[in-house]
Amino acid sequence: MFEKPLNKSQDSILQALNEVQKKAVLHEQGPLVVFAGAGSGKTRIITARIAYLIAGGVHPSQILAVTFTNKAAREMKERVESLNSNGFGVHIGTFHSACARWLREFAPKLGFQSDFSIYDDKDALNALKLVLKELNVKLEDTSANEYKAAIAKAKVLGWLPSDAEKLANQYVSFFPDMGIQVYKRYQEYLAMCNAMDFSDLLMNMLLLLRRDKQVRAILQKRYRYILVDEYQDTNPTQFSLISCLVNDDQNLCVVGDDDQSIYSWRGADPANILEFRRHYPQAKEIRLEQNYRCTKNIIEAASAVIAKNTVRAEKTLWTENAPGESIDYHVAYDGEMESSAVVDSIHREKALYPYHDVAIFYRTNAQSRQIEDSLLRQNIPYRIYGALRFYDRAEIKDLLAYLRIVVNEQDDMAFHRIINIPARGIGKKALEQIQERARDEGIANIHAAIKMADEQIPRLSNKLKAFKVEYEALKTKILLAPLSEVLSTLLSLVDYKTYLEKKFPDQVSDKMANIHELGAALADYAESSPKASLSEWLKDVSLSGSEKEANGGVCLMTLHSAKGLEFPRVYILGLEDGLLPHASAQDDLDELEEERRLFYVGITRACKKLSLHSARKRRIFNQWMANEESRFLKEIPSNLLTSKSAISTNRSLNGGSYGTMPTPAGMQVGAYVSHPTFGRGVIASVEGGTLPPKAIVEFREFGKRKIALHHLKQVSSLS
Repeated sequence: MFEKPLNKSQDSILQALNEVQKKAVLHEQGPLVVFAGAGSGKTRIITARIAYLIAGGVHPSQILAVTFTNKAAREMKERVESLNSNGFGVHIGTFHSACARWLREFAPKLGFQSDFSIYDDKDALNALKLVLKELNVKLEDTSANEYKAAIAKAKVLGWLPSDAEKLANQYVSFFPDMGIQVYKRYQEYLAMCNAMDFSDLLMNMLLLLRRDKQVRAILQKRYRYILVDEYQDTNPTQFSLISCLVNDDQNLCVVGDDDQSIYSWRGADPANILEFRRHYPQAKEIRLEQNYRCTKNIIEAASAVIAKNTVRAEKTLWTENAPGESIDYHVAYDGEMESSAVVDSIHREKALYPYHDVAIFYRTNAQSRQIEDSLLRQNIPYRIYGALRFYDRAEIKDLLAYLRIVVNEQDDMAFHRIINIPARGIGKKALEQIQERARDEGIANIHAAIKMADEQIPRLSNKLKAFKVEYEALKTKILLAPLSEVLSTLLSLVDYKTYLEKKFPDQVSDKMANIHELGAALADYAESSPKASLSEWLKDVSLSGSEKEANGGVCLMTLHSAKGLEFPRVYILGLEDGLLPHASAQDDLDELEEERRLFYVGITRACKKLSLHSARKRRIFNQWMANEESRFLKEIPSNLLTSKSAISTNRSLNGGSYGTMPTPAGMQVGAYVSHPTFGRGVIASVEGGTLPPKAIVEFREFGKRKIALHHLKQVSSLS
């Protein structure tokens, strides 16, 4: 087919490609792996290759292209159809949509009917709760969500209940108690309901392909050419699915960039693309290294950073674009000044970079709070990409509801939110009784609940008594507490963290980070308005929360959400060790390299201008922390950076020393200290001659840790 002279359609498709891209499109038969660097035209390769195959005589229905999001699939389909009018017949979709389509066709082979239901997260959780109840699994120490998370992880790894049983000794900590039994019964229950959850779509299709040679042969014959986008993001189940679909001709084309592999936490394995030729020894390898998106300075900075990773396919991005501006590096005094500097810059550059051309990236969702506040103060519209605005997040609304009901007992909406968070056994029927009593007597819901606590109401009074005691303690202590200590007082009386651990086991870290940031917001407000009350702070928060998200405003997002996007103007915040790289990754080489890839992704989203920001100190849950500047900054050549500091510093950008850093008095061996992450401990030894000075601390729950002294706060005891 490919040896024939090119027809007009094929020739027009090739005209828009550079020489290396043409090689990928012209590849004849057999496996092909394309390492496509950031901004090198990855999607163009896939869509052009599909259109070229059709123009050369391949029937559209014989081509399968899979990607990860519905948005990417739609864009791919539109581009294929614009290149070739017959492109509408190509099977283009996500892994999940493709598997759902095949399972509708072959479901009876697995004992399902073709009209099986697909359970969403809520349906799946309700089904799992029924199974747990049936098996008499007690949920005092765990929750249905923990079982759900464990089962989902098993499915990502392609483990059936039988596999889990075989591997139980090796992976004994993988499931909660009775987890394997719960998994087995849950799958039986779904089958009985003629239903599959979202993860089953992939796992059941893989099971079918492995067990049924006829189905495998049908699909291998149906799809002569298979193309996979973002191959570095495939997990073990997706990798195995593709392997089963490839026929003897092995016309598999995978495109991706291991340098942008940032999703290991959800099962993605960059080894799938790095070791492609081990699985397909005859594979041809092509590297797309010309970037069309960014200025030369941005590309050189990104390349210098990612070159420090040891596990990667060797490649070097380059561009014919102009050098562009130097990369700004700003060091602020604290997190608030960092946000103010960014917003001031956005305001100054509005004529050059309209708001919709600007993006602000950060490592964790919790970091959005300060930049949101600064944007609101300057009346700059913004939108959060891939997440809720800070004050709209469930955990923030929960804790604000507690504070609202303390300040205003007439706030029935706040009462409804907190009455069963954490769970107190006060269900819908009980709440209706409280509401009816409140209506009859013309009083607030909380006053009705307190009255009912003192009455003899079966199965309700005792639960309300416990709530009454907790609420009265809250009201007394919170209203007496300094504003900066209001949140810590609330959390000392309401065991909200345990509630999160039970209900959101895979999100506890992020949600607690948001709560810590709420504490910082209170402390900042108390510092700037020493005479302000809790009521005044809640009023200001409510006003900021009432602002509507602007479609054309500045775009805010985490670095994980930024992948696949591009903006003329980009700011990256929080470039400090502990934030980027994240504290959880600093002692693990693989995780550290993924953090570096995350930074690389952020840099390469910027088309024209990039600014990097850090702060000398940052408030974390009402405690000041002074982290060292991100080690990744030192990997950028100094000639590419323009340093702008909001403070006086003795520290140079690349390899310079830290100036003398003040440390708290009394930090000697035997002193009791607290740390915002590790809790309380005792200093075992102090290291001299290091900047910043450090100590070995024996923490009660985490053992010995080496900690910079300025991260510690002296306390009077370990309790």
